[in-house]
Amino acid sequence: MQNLPQYTTAEVAGHKSKDDLWIAVRGKVYNVTDYVRDHPGGPEVLMDVAGLDATEAYEDVGHSEDADEILEAYLIGTLKDAQERVRPQTVRLIQSTSPAPPTAPRKAGSITPVALTIFSIGGAAVTLYFGSHLHTTLPARWPALPELRSILPSLQSPDARSTSGGFYTGFAAATGLATLVGSLVASKLSQMTQIKSGFTNYPAYIKCRPRIRSNPHLVKGFLDPKEYKGLPLVRKEELAPNVYRFVLQLPNPQEVIGLPIGQHVAIRANVDGKTVSRSYTPTSNNLDRGVLELVIKCYPDGLLTGRYLAHLEIGQEIQLRGPKGAMKYTPGLCKRIGMIAGGTGITPMYQLIRAICEDPTDLTEISLIYANRTEDDILLRRQLDGFAQQYPRNLQIWYMLDTPPKAWAFGSGYVTAEIMKERLPASGPDTKVMLCGPPGMVNASKKALVSLGFQAPGAVAKMSDQIFCF
Repeated sequence: MQNLPQYTTAEVAGHKSKDDLWIAVRGKVYNVTDYVRDHPGGPEVLMDVAGLDATEAYEDVGHSEDADEILEAYLIGTLKDAQERVRPQTVRLIQSTSPAPPTAPRKAGSITPVALTIFSIGGAAVTLYFGSHLHTTLPARWPALPELRSILPSLQSPDARSTSGGFYTGFAAATGLATLVGSLVASKLSQMTQIKSGFTNYPAYIKCRPRIRSNPHLVKGFLDPKEYKGLPLVRKEELAPNVYRFVLQLPNPQEVIGLPIGQHVAIRANVDGKTVSRSYTPTSNNLDRGVLELVIKCYPDGLLTGRYLAHLEIGQEIQLRGPKGAMKYTPGLCKRIGMIAGGTGITPMYQLIRAICEDPTDLTEISLIYANRTEDDILLRRQLDGFAQQYPRNLQIWYMLDTPPKAWAFGSGYVTAEIMKERLPASGPDTKVMLCGPPGMVNASKKALVSLGFQAPGAVAKMSDQIFCF
């Protein structure tokens, strides 16, 4: 830092064209001219802050660690008299709630007030009715109630049946009868409502809980999210012009890379005395033991791809760090996924497609639009067509080409809103659309999707976004 030259604000402001673009971030000056074309948000985003102190805009967007690493590769100096930006404190409101007063538990087997009321009314009715009749009818009709005879011995005497004392004798007998009947009914009802304890008082019940299968894609493995680790290149295959498949070997043949579906790795290298890093999504996953596979397009003028990866020889090591990224797919994320990919932007889509199709319990429906220049540029086509043929309910593919061959069965030209409406699922709470490809295609696709009713994504990708940009 001490050896870097210092630039004034006026000097930085003199570099604000697309072919000569400087910005200042956090007191450092960066020459991002070579990154204008590769910026995920498009060149317009950088042009808006060209020649300016872009700290506030950079912080407000909330760039990831990948962005910080990329930015450091373009560092050329420091900003003279730079002012430190103080972030506003976050205010959090805490709402307290008073707990509801506890309700006293009712004892098992107790009689409710409603039951007591019913018994009282019933007893009164029995008393009034039998007050004048029980003295003549009870002994004859209910001879099998020794309890009643024991508490009413006067019923056995002839004097008790006399007319003058009949009503009072019957009233007393009815009262005793109501008391006896009420106590018997209350006893039975108490037994019915009483909660019994002990496992022997209940019938056997066998739970049929489905076996929870662990997710193999969440298992940790070789990768480290903080430290770069080296892996040797064991196979290099050209899939298309300037597109290579790189196969790296893990230290243990049974080891997994430890990469959740939807996440990526960072590759770091020293190119022409500069430390350069870029992020890529492997096409392999934790089901592929002992290897890590990447499909990367090596641009001839690319700092990392054209000058480093394109010239890698078998046996050389690649430094990797991960997993990284905002997406961590798990089954049940949504019911329908629309995908729009261009060129090597198919790699994160392929990772998701493979995981969904290979999981027999994942019923997610995928609709993929994959755009390329020519038919020879279609990457991983054999694998994609194989999944579409084997799992037609999970995957539908629509290829788009700039220059299609004769008798081409799919689409041609740009991916328009009309094609999206025809080939992708409609907007809904259980639908997401994922984008990955050239910045121009991604920006145009976002605008078209918003016009079709999808919610516009924020500047930083989040899993909750209806339109997710890798």
